[in-house]
Amino acid sequence: MFLYFRHIFIMFISFFSARIVLDKLGVVDFGIQNVVGGMAGMFAFFRSSLSNATQRFLSIALGKNSEEELSKTFRQHQSIYIVITLVVLALLESVGLYFFYNKLVIPIDRLDAAFWVFQLTIASLCITLLSVVYDAVLIAHENMKIYSYVSVFEALAKLAIAFGIAFSPVDRLISYAFLLFCVALSIRLFYTFYCKRLYKECSFTFLWEKQEIKNTFAFISWNFIGTAVWAINNNGIDILLNLFFGPIVNAAKGVASQVSFAITNFSNGFIVSVQPQLIKSYAAKDFDYLYTLFFKSSKYSFILLWFLCFPFFFVIDDVLSIWLKQVPDYAGSFVFLILLYSLVNSLNQPIWTLAQAVGKLRGYICIGSAVFLMVFPISYILLRQGFSPNAVFETNVIVRVFYLITVFVIIRKYIPVSIYRYFKETLLPIILVCIVSVVPVMALGTYISNMAYNHWISCAFAFLWNTIVIFLCGLSRNERVLVKSKILNRMKR
Repeated sequence: MFLYFRHIFIMFISFFSARIVLDKLGVVDFGIQNVVGGMAGMFAFFRSSLSNATQRFLSIALGKNSEEELSKTFRQHQSIYIVITLVVLALLESVGLYFFYNKLVIPIDRLDAAFWVFQLTIASLCITLLSVVYDAVLIAHENMKIYSYVSVFEALAKLAIAFGIAFSPVDRLISYAFLLFCVALSIRLFYTFYCKRLYKECSFTFLWEKQEIKNTFAFISWNFIGTAVWAINNNGIDILLNLFFGPIVNAAKGVASQVSFAITNFSNGFIVSVQPQLIKSYAAKDFDYLYTLFFKSSKYSFILLWFLCFPFFFVIDDVLSIWLKQVPDYAGSFVFLILLYSLVNSLNQPIWTLAQAVGKLRGYICIGSAVFLMVFPISYILLRQGFSPNAVFETNVIVRVFYLITVFVIIRKYIPVSIYRYFKETLLPIILVCIVSVVPVMALGTYISNMAYNHWISCAFAFLWNTIVIFLCGLSRNERVLVKSKILNRMKR
C-alpha cells in the first residue's frame, strides 16, 4: 500500500509537470525534447542488464560474507562501466551526431537548441551508466526505502523545473534540458556519497580481469539482446515518426507514453509480487502450484489493467483536453493504441517469468526477438506507403499478439504447460469479460450520442458494468467466494 500511494503521488506530480512543460515549451519544442532525448536514450537500453548482473555478483559475495570478493566485484564492474561509457560516448558523438544533423526533422531555427538538448542528454546518460554499480549496491544490500525518498525528490524537482523554465533568461528548451541534467547529477552524487559512507566495498581502483569479464557478459548477454530489441522498437518508433511527420507527432507520442506508463504501473505492481513465487515453485518442482499461479497471474494481470483502461477509453480526448492546454494531434488515438498494446503485453509478463525460472533464454530471446523486431520494418513500409501515424501502433499490437503465441510455444518445450488449461482458466475469462463489458456500453453510447456529457456518462456506466462483469465472468466461483468474504470481513471491522 505504501508503494501504491507513493506511486499515485508521483503520478499526479508527473502529470501536472508534463502539462506545464508542454504549455511552456510549446508543441514543437516538447516534441524535440522527446525525440532527441529518446535517440540518445537508445544507448541506455542495456542499463537493466548491467544492473541485474552486478546485483547478482554482489549478492553472491554478500551470501559468502566475503568482503574481499565484494570489493573486487565492485571494482571490476565499475571498471567495466567506465569502458562501456567511453564506447557509448564515442558512438553518440559520431554516429549519433551524424544522424542528428542528417536524418532528424527539426525546424532550422530550433537546430542549435536541439543540439544542446542532445549533448545534455548524452551527459545525463554517461552519469547514469557510471553510477549503475551504486544502484546495484543498494539493491544487493536490500536498502530499498532510499529509492522512495529519492523518487519523490526527483518528481518534486521536475515540478519545480516545469514552473521555473517560464522565468529562464535563456532559451527555455535548453534551460529545461540543463536543469534535468542537474537533477540527474545531484541524484547520482547523492547515491555515490551515500554508498561510500555506508558500505566499505564502495572504494574504487581500476581492475580488469578477463575471467570476471567473461562471467559477467555470459550472464547478461541474452537478456541484453531482448532489451536491445525492445529499445529499438520503442525509440525507433520515435525516430520513424519524426522522419515522416516531424516533432509535433513526437509530442503526441510523448503525451501518450506518459498516460500509458501511469496506468500500466498499477497492474505491473501485481506481477512483480508474483514473480518470486513462480520462480520458487519451479525450483521446488511444485508444478501444480506453478501452473495454477501462472494461469491466475496471467488472468489477473490483464483484468487489473482492463479495469482501469476500459472506462478511460471513453473519455480519452476529454481528459487530455482538461489535462493539457494544447493537445497535440493524434494524442488521443496514440493513447488508445498504446494502452491496447499494454493490455496484450500484460499476458507476456508471466510467460517471461517462467522463462527466467527455467533459465533457457537462448531460443526464447532469439526467436521471440526476431518476431518482435518486425515492428520496425513493417512500420517503415507502411509509412512509406502513406499510412497515418496510427499504423505504427496498430502494427505494434498485431506483432505483439504473434510474439505471445511464439514465446508460449517456445516455453512449452521446457515446461509442459497445458494449452487447454491456459485457454480455459486464462483466455476464456478474459474474452468473456471483454465481450460482455463492451457490447452494452457501446450500445448505450450510441443511444446517448447526442446528449451532453455523453462520454462521461458512458465512462461511469462502463466502470460500474465492468466491475460487475469482472466479478461474474472474470473470477471463478471460489474466487468470488473469497472476494465476498474479504469484503464482509472489512465491513464488520
